[in-house]
Amino acid sequence: MSGEKKEKRKGRFRLDIALIISFFILLISFSAYMINTTLEDVLKEESDTPIVTHDYTYESTAEQH
Repeated sequence: MSGEKKEKRKGRFRLDIALIISFFILLISFSAYMINTTLEDVLKEESDTPIVTHDYTYESTAEQH
């Protein structure tokens, strides 16, 4: 009996392994994109307005008073 099960399982497509491998490929490609792309670059491409990442105006006015 166990010999028959091995023969049936040998030709079967393993969907769970394919999903796990696909998930890791997606995770690796997303991580590579996030590491090599800054937020400022993405915002500049999406909109033509100036982007303020650090606003020091409050700190400079607080020190003067």
